[in-house]
Amino acid sequence: MAKMMRLMSLKEYSKLSKASIFRKIMKALKKMPKMKLAKLCYELEKSRLPTISTTKKGMPRLTARPAYKKPRSPAQLRNDKRLGRMAKARARKMRRKR
Repeated sequence: MAKMMRLMSLKEYSKLSKASIFRKIMKALKKMPKMKLAKLCYELEKSRLPTISTTKKGMPRLTARPAYKKPRSPAQLRNDKRLGRMAKARARKMRRKR
């Protein structure tokens, strides 16, 4: 009869060496069907792909996926707005000089 594999906990996996974890992953990947492996690969790469959004005029535009942002406090948000206004004013000033 086939030997039943016991599911290991995250704590148990963290105690293994990096090489043994890698061997376990490679063993699992070799047993995995090609289609499932292709889907897994696609899902891993998908986060790095740009997304297509539309502008107000309806033309598609490539934009990067927003990365996970940590929540910011109201003081940090006010400072971000202040820095944005300063940068915008600086850009306007530079355009006027030309």
